[in-house]
Amino acid sequence: MTKSNESINSECQCDNTITVFGTGEVSATPNIATIITGATTTSKQVTEAQEENAEIIAAIVSSLRSIGIPTESIQTSDYRIEENVRYEDNTKIFLGYKVTHLLTVTVEPVKKAGAVIDVAVNSGANVISDIRFEIKDPDIYYQKALSAALEKANQKAQTIAQSLHISLPNTPHRIIETGSVAPSPRMFSEVQSTQIQPGQLTISAQVTLIFLLTS
Repeated sequence: MTKSNESINSECQCDNTITVFGTGEVSATPNIATIITGATTTSKQVTEAQEENAEIIAAIVSSLRSIGIPTESIQTSDYRIEENVRYEDNTKIFLGYKVTHLLTVTVEPVKKAGAVIDVAVNSGANVISDIRFEIKDPDIYYQKALSAALEKANQKAQTIAQSLHISLPNTPHRIIETGSVAPSPRMFSEVQSTQIQPGQLTISAQVTLIFLLTS
């Protein structure tokens, strides 16, 4: 028994009740893609690495805007300057500096994700860290999942009542929303040109119905 179920049972220590649980799920096609892309450059001089990196990022941003990605959908998510080193026989050898600048690009509709990747790479991007697929308005689908959960829980109560030959009230004594599962962003790790398949995301809802039976 889960903690939530224990809490529910402790709140209603009354006789002549039927308590049922229902889960509803709805699948939805993602309508937003979030792509992290950018460039890593290296040089003996930090300013040279920065300048080269800045040129590449400027080219990426310009190219993205040329295919209709608005400026507000392109945001710096990471910028790092690090020493570029390697080790030989436990000895640190300094090679120069490494500059990394990553952009988070929000793509809508999803079908443009492949074009965004191609344009970024053609403009000099050498980093595509991940792609996430999400739903813009998940609450719309959650309401459908919640409705399905209520229907399933009510059907369970009806089945129990019919099997025991008892009368079930038309409405439950209590309705408790015991949990919800928002869709987790779907990761896409294998980039193959424009072959982007967002798949489906699942939204879940859980409810508890408590029916108070007449004695």
